[in-house]
Amino acid sequence: MRFRNLVAALAASVLLAPAAMAQTESIDFTLTNNTEHVLTALFISLPSTDEWEEDIFGADVLGSGESMDISIDDGLPECVYDIRADFSDGDSVQVAEVNFCELDGEELTINE
Repeated sequence: MRFRNLVAALAASVLLAPAAMAQTESIDFTLTNNTEHVLTALFISLPSTDEWEEDIFGADVLGSGESMDISIDDGLPECVYDIRADFSDGDSVQVAEVNFCELDGEELTINE
């Protein structure tokens, strides 16, 4: 898989936590696409479910080499979520148990 390093980059960019903490404030971070492909969708979900929430990007995309400030301000009940990133070439990557509370204010870089 050519995005195998993406999993390592995502995991290295955030701290993983075994337990979730309550979260009611917004979570803000900068997402940087350091791949050769357009990032077309970004999803999060609770690890306890098999369903993804709606696409965080909406109609937006994140081109190669671009960065985007992301704010999740919907009163997330937990800190730990799974992430799925979809790319223009049809590939997608999933990273389990990302601690969004630790991600707040940080940069998340996607590398090939």
